[in-house]
Parts: sequence; C-alpha cells; structure tokens
Amino acid sequence: MTGRLAELAEDTLVHVLPQRGVVQIDRGDLVFTSTGNTATVQRVRLGDVEEAVAWVRKRAHEHEVLGLDWWVGWHATPSNLGERLLALGLVPDPDEPTLTGMTCEEPPPAAPEIEVRRIETLEEQLDVLEVDWDVWSHTDTERERRAETERRRFDPNGNVQHFGAYVDGRPVGFGRAVDMDHGVALLGGAVLADHRGKGVYRALVRARWEHAVARGTPILVVQAGRMSEPVLRNLGFQAHGVLHLYADPGVSSGHGDDGDKHRAR
Repeated sequence: MTGRLAELAEDTLVHVLPQRGVVQIDRGDLVFTSTGNTATVQRVRLGDVEEAVAWVRKRAHEHEVLGLDWWVGWHATPSNLGERLLALGLVPDPDEPTLTGMTCEEPPPAAPEIEVRRIETLEEQLDVLEVDWDVWSHTDTERERRAETERRRFDPNGNVQHFGAYVDGRPVGFGRAVDMDHGVALLGGAVLADHRGKGVYRALVRARWEHAVARGTPILVVQAGRMSEPVLRNLGFQAHGVLHLYADPGVSSGHGDDGDKHRAR
C-alpha cells in the first residue's frame, strides 16, 4: 500500500475524479490539467523535452490560463528534467519552488472550538474563497476572473467539496477537497493571517478527513507547501517525497489558487 500512497502523493491531480470545468489531457508521457485559471503538468515521463514544452505552452495559451507550472516529481524523467526546463526558459516557482507529497491514513486531531461548515451554495463558496484570495493578494481583476470560473464550475453534488471555517460568523479559513477512487485530495487551503496558530487549519483538515471517512475512502492526500508541511507532519501525515515546481514565465502571471499549497495554520 505504501507504493500506492506514494503514487497518489506524487501525481495527485492525475488521480482525482472528474471535475466540472476542468480539462485533463493524458499524453502518456505527461498529464496536462487546466482549471480555467491555472494549468499544471504532472506525471512527467519524457523523451523529447523540447517538443513536450512546446506542446504544453500551446495548450496553455489555448486555455488562456493565468499561470502554468510543471510539477516534477521524484520519478519524473529524464533525470535532469529540471535543468532542461530551466534551459528552455522556465524558472523555479516564485511562490513555492518545492512541495512535499504526503498522505494520512489515521484520524488527524480535531479542533472542536472552531466552527467548520461544508459549503452548499455558490454564494457561500464565493464568500469563503475571499479568504484564499486575500491570502494570495489577488487583484480585483484576478478575483473577478476566479469568481466567474467558480460560477461555471460550481457543482454541489460533484467530486469537489469546499469547507469554510468561521469565527463570529465570518469566514477566516477555507479548504478544498477533491474525491479520488481511494482517498480525498486536499487541493487548496488558506487561513487569514490573524487567525493562524488557533486551530483553524487543523479543523479544516479534520473536516475533510470526516468527509473521506463518510465516503468510505479514509485516506487524505496533499502536496504541501512550506507553511502547511510542518503542520501536517504534526497532524500525522507521512511524507513520501519532494516535488520541484517550475513556472513558465511565457504563460504564468503568478501561481493560482488551485494547487495544493496550503497557506494555512
């Protein structure tokens, strides 16, 4: 099972169930995923690196994404793929140059003092996502584009669930969960700066664990950034390896909010 968990942690987006408004193309040697805001490349097993980069750039421009990142896992090939991408004009992701692929098979600790609710309406979702957009300092233009994307993608009965953490009725944290055949992926999360260190992030992780248990797939999978990785270790997550992220400046305008880099506590 350990090998299977490591596979989920390395190339998470390849294993999530279909989502409304998300396009995924499996070329065999890579998997290109576009959310409408951002695009990522995972499970990279290349022969002709130059051709693959040109193909990905073309797809990214066709989808008019705001950002494009290659997520180079520990099994990516060729072994010098990172150097090859740099030579072709890509750069280490300016926000998170590395992520840690992690999984959890045991109940993480709860934070009962924090109110967490599963989002049921589009209005609630847009409200709680303002937390994420505040954390990432998105401009008004970016927020409107992302709001429009959320309106197109909203599907309360689909494979994506959002959770909001509230203090005095105001959203202070958000977490996204995307269902997999054998688990649930934590694809995005954020907590407002003045509410970190108070159990908000822990409560959001626990809520998504309970969602995973309820659907009969008690495994959480995450590709964690520098802020969430130590917190998740303390919550019982196991690290499987490190991914290196490379942004394409010809496409990217900053990293989007659809990755698994949890700026949260």
